[in-house]
Amino acid sequence: MQIFRLFFSFFLLFVLFSCEKEVANEQDAGNLSDGITDEIKNGALTVAQAMKIEPGYRITVKGYIVAAAESSIKNADFRRPFAGKTAILLADKPYVEEEHELDDFMPISLSDAAKGISTSLNLQDNPDNWNSFVYIHGIRKSYLSAPGIKEVDQFWIDPDHKPEPSEPTVAPDDPDDPEDPDNPDNPNIGGEDDDVLTVAQAITADSEEYIWVRGYIVGTTTKNLKNTKFDGILENFTAIVLADEPGTTDKKLLFPVGIDKPSRETLAKYGDNLISKRVKVYGQKPIEGYMYQPGIKNALQVVILP
Repeated sequence: MQIFRLFFSFFLLFVLFSCEKEVANEQDAGNLSDGITDEIKNGALTVAQAMKIEPGYRITVKGYIVAAAESSIKNADFRRPFAGKTAILLADKPYVEEEHELDDFMPISLSDAAKGISTSLNLQDNPDNWNSFVYIHGIRKSYLSAPGIKEVDQFWIDPDHKPEPSEPTVAPDDPDDPEDPDNPDNPNIGGEDDDVLTVAQAITADSEEYIWVRGYIVGTTTKNLKNTKFDGILENFTAIVLADEPGTTDKKLLFPVGIDKPSRETLAKYGDNLISKRVKVYGQKPIEGYMYQPGIKNALQVVILP
């Protein structure tokens, strides 16, 4: 009797696990366009931004399907006939050969995607998807030796998307700089005002969220807030320190923001005049904090405001 009960218990466990796996595989992928919402669009990252996200996070990335790929980005097919069903490449702009480099592309794995996604997205079976604008939700991981997306569980193709005009790249002291506070035509770049948090709001905001934060640069630092220089910029600084009011030094009111080398080089051109500049930054607020308190570890965008 005991042997029978033991056998029966194993049989039940086998059935339960088999059913769970089968149900998971039967989940439908996101619709081609019906499921797009403003929330999805506003929360999606560009390819350039998504590449900076640390591996392991579930994100939504947006971009153009520009190529089919299999074993390597270098062997990708950018023109018909496309070969390969296991991956596609995304870019921030439609494919034009002379305007793209390999570093512009983010590989998207289709081999481990939810049911129906590979069939709907791969370019070998769907060549008309080439240069279509798509939103893809999955896990940020290394793939094909590059920052990529794996385990895709939803996607939305946006047939109505229109490319945005590219912003000019100029020095921060250029009178025609669209981010220059002295330029009367300065646009509101990135993030609507209703979506931008004050420093006080950002400090108490939920962790793991991608947020826009607006405040004044009150100092620069490296490694921790104890090294903050409040009266000018620190040589080789790796982070800016924000507050809601210029001149703030109280640690409880400060919000550190880590920046990459290109952003640091751009901000450093302001010299000591960087202090008290009003900025808007975008990035993720990690659970463990940054410099042992609420902050953004890797800013994806830094915008000087008037």
